[in-house]
Amino acid sequence: MDNLVSYEYQTISISPAGIRIKGDDVSEKLADLLNKKSNELGKKKWRIISILPSLQSEGAVAKLLITLERIIEKN
Repeated sequence: MDNLVSYEYQTISISPAGIRIKGDDVSEKLADLLNKKSNELGKKKWRIISILPSLQSEGAVAKLLITLERIIEKN
């Protein structure tokens, strides 16, 4: 049983600062923020397993809820 893999999980929310929802397409801002955060957390061995919209306003997604996992290193 020594070769069982254990994981830890983390859930975060992201949204671009200073956005106005009504009439704004924030897709590019969210994509840029998601890329930045994904690469930042990937360097710490986290990987995204789920992305869900957590705030919608006027038909636009303004905030994302991201669930990550990484392998727990055994010493």
